[in-house]
Amino acid sequence: MIFVLKKKIQKKLKEFRLNYSYVRFYADDKPVIYLDLKHQTKVRTYLNLFFRIRAVYDNPIVVKFSVLRMMFLAKWFKDLDYIYFEKPFSRLNKAKIFSHNKKADFKVNYNYRKVYSTNEYQENALPYIMHPANYLLPQPEILPKNIGIILSGNFEEKIYNTRVIPDNFGLLNRWEIYTEILKHKKGLSISGTELVQDLYSGCFKDKFIVMKWQSGAIPTEKWRHYLSSADFIFCAPGMTMPMCHNVLEAMSVGVIPILNYQNWLNPSLEDGINCLVFRDEKDIESVIDKALAFSDLQKNEMAKNVIEYYKIYYKSFVFCENESKDLIVLNENINDIK
Repeated sequence: MIFVLKKKIQKKLKEFRLNYSYVRFYADDKPVIYLDLKHQTKVRTYLNLFFRIRAVYDNPIVVKFSVLRMMFLAKWFKDLDYIYFEKPFSRLNKAKIFSHNKKADFKVNYNYRKVYSTNEYQENALPYIMHPANYLLPQPEILPKNIGIILSGNFEEKIYNTRVIPDNFGLLNRWEIYTEILKHKKGLSISGTELVQDLYSGCFKDKFIVMKWQSGAIPTEKWRHYLSSADFIFCAPGMTMPMCHNVLEAMSVGVIPILNYQNWLNPSLEDGINCLVFRDEKDIESVIDKALAFSDLQKNEMAKNVIEYYKIYYKSFVFCENESKDLIVLNENINDIK
């Protein structure tokens, strides 16, 4: 974990040096959406709020200033021209307040356990987001199906072979899943370049394609376009929590998830309806065989269910219907979710 922490700090310092000149402070009198959140709030949590709020409100979004927030968020001021920091000693005209304070318009809490401990829909839970870059890109063109199952991501052992996921959530971690998948007879380890070159040859239709980022990944801006060509995606948990953005990226383009954290979505995904579920090592081979044996009729029906689920529960969020309620937000801090 020290190795991972060191890499994260180095990455943030590099990002800050490149982007601090884009940071700006609000100096107008127009009403703003004001965010005053705990110091341990993760960057992805802020971005989730930024994108979801902006889809509903046209107001500038102002974040309570601190040096740490400036360090962590500086990168995004270049791409999101509607976010600001609070100018010291200024008075803001606050249209809506997102805060942990009882008097906030949207009282934010990080009690995501309420979501993953039940199958029922929690209407005041903010939907988690895809990789943030997807909200800055146009909608991808959907491709014909030419891949059976796909798995893509970072599978570095130093990062993902830890006890965080097993000990806190009772699930296989990403490294354990990856090493088990490599044993399957239908598995084919290739680079992103090789996938793109041979996509229309038909050679991937009944295969399980495994793409390790370190071997050459498909660029983020093209990922969902090529991902849409798969019938299924095998989803592995993240580093500190099961929920990972790849499941939402897949569902947004009609790709059926195979996963072991179905209850982390809101509401829970249903095995055989809009996902396939595995639980331990011995399930992995059988769930792969099951997916690859599905008829086109079965896959089409499940893909339709997946798209419908995404549109209803994850495409947008109506804030006005949830005003004056606690707003459950998924924060990736392990102390907030375990």
